[in-house]
Amino acid sequence: AGSTLSLLIAMLLFCRSRRVKELGKLALVPGIFGINEPIIFGLPILLNPLMLVPTINIIISYFCMSIGLVPLCTGIAIPWTMPVIVSGFLATGWQGSVLQALLLVLGVFIYMPFIKMMDKQYLADETKTVESSEEDDISLDDLSFDDL
Repeated sequence: AGSTLSLLIAMLLFCRSRRVKELGKLALVPGIFGINEPIIFGLPILLNPLMLVPTINIIISYFCMSIGLVPLCTGIAIPWTMPVIVSGFLATGWQGSVLQALLLVLGVFIYMPFIKMMDKQYLADETKTVESSEEDDISLDDLSFDDL
């Protein structure tokens, strides 16, 4: 679903806008257990080029398994909510855990420039909103219900 745990880590480590930080905090625990909907729909990553990360993860995993660095999956049915490194251990042993940890870190670095650009835009929007709200003080003295 987009390797969103890497994205969450990048959001929490590198972003300064309130919107992204709060979304990252809210989505971290579900993200650890593979529940990605808060991020997929909370950030505009649906139909976005950020989806490059899962493709890279699949390619790297395939080559690691095909050359024998990581054993093939044992065929065990692992629940979809199993956290990342634990699921790798259950599926292939310690090599799978190491591969998942490396892919998690790689995903953070791939997501980092994209999330920083988005964060910069959100910071500008937040600054503009604060400035405009200070300028637009509404006076209720001129309010009249006679025209209704």
